[in-house]
Amino acid sequence: MADEPIMNMMPRWKGGWGIQTIFEHRTERDLLLGERIANKGFGEEVNIIHLEGVYTWEKAIRLTAKLPYVINARREMPAALGGTQYDKGIGDLTLALPLKKYFNLDGRSGSWSFKPMLRVPLSGEDEYELYDNEWGTGLGLSYEFETFRWFFFMGTSGWIYHDNEPFESHSSLDVGYNFEALGSNGSILWETDFHYEDDGSETLLAGPAFYWNIDDLKHLRLEWKHDFHDRQGVLDHGNGDTFKLSIGWVY
Repeated sequence: MADEPIMNMMPRWKGGWGIQTIFEHRTERDLLLGERIANKGFGEEVNIIHLEGVYTWEKAIRLTAKLPYVINARREMPAALGGTQYDKGIGDLTLALPLKKYFNLDGRSGSWSFKPMLRVPLSGEDEYELYDNEWGTGLGLSYEFETFRWFFFMGTSGWIYHDNEPFESHSSLDVGYNFEALGSNGSILWETDFHYEDDGSETLLAGPAFYWNIDDLKHLRLEWKHDFHDRQGVLDHGNGDTFKLSIGWVY
């Protein structure tokens, strides 16, 4: 949720813009309360298409928009709590205004970012909802740099909602190796994410990612993450895996 189009990479020039689509497949194996498995084998499966866009007014000022669409989602609950439930349809819109301060040093270049964010409720009323359907405001901070061969990123963001949803934060630490092959370039990364909510929920997930700058127009990204630590402050699903396939175009 903290990533920005296009793959946190583009466009860095005045008047540049781009669009990105992400297919996300997520599975959760167990129903948790705290770190304890309350109901083993009660799983959740989610498939989402994300449509994202970015426009760069100046090198340091961008506007981004992220809109998810739930293709299908299914979760298994005990019969007393409703049994198997489903979700489908549009999610909540996220708007952001990333403000960047770039630097160029000897053999290393990068940026600091400050990002005000707004969540716009658009999701509906299905048997259960992946998205909160509430107004929210957030702030993000990040630092990143690259050398000829290495990439480093760390960032955090926090959200406050305008109703009964808990405060939540998302933090990331990514380390990657840059390569050149077949006339193009890309990165192989190890990414670690931490999600926290003040109801006592926390998830630490990590895994590899592959980014390929196919040419000046097209970009491709694959990633897989596993929940290495999962704790749910309320009865909810956990102990899962996430796969994402992203395709982006910049102009």
